[in-house]
Amino acid sequence: MTERAPPASWLLVVALLATTAAAQDRYAGMWTIARGDPAPWVGLDGAVDPAEVKRLVGRRVTFEATRIRGPDPLACSSPRYELTDVPAEGLFQGGLAEYGDPAIGADALATRVGFAKRPIATLATGCEGAIDFHATGDDELLFALDNVIYRLHRDAAHATPPRKTP
Repeated sequence: MTERAPPASWLLVVALLATTAAAQDRYAGMWTIARGDPAPWVGLDGAVDPAEVKRLVGRRVTFEATRIRGPDPLACSSPRYELTDVPAEGLFQGGLAEYGDPAIGADALATRVGFAKRPIATLATGCEGAIDFHATGDDELLFALDNVIYRLHRDAAHATPPRKTP
């Protein structure tokens, strides 16, 4: 009996599923929306709805393999997770580059918002609202919605253990 190699399409499916699982595993668990701040592209008169910020802050978001639990518009019944690295210009679907202060630039704005490293790990969910979650570190994700940048903090039970210092 001779062994045959699996078809290339099968290998592609396995690779895609592994990538999806890795993306979901990295951010799996419960997170809390800790705060919402006006996005850097919002002027002084602001186009921010304080009632919407109040509605979302303090709410929980849970990334599960087959769904995202949380308030609308973050909840999703069938996410298709994808983990990518984006430059500062790609944050918030290009919002920093397109609407931010051109005198400062997207890279400097990204640093002000809290992104110390480049490129920036980004979790795309493939859900209807097309909201991407950008990581400032292992335990904080940022997303933009209606001219507000929200910060999600990983719940303590799932937080990365502190590193020992010499």
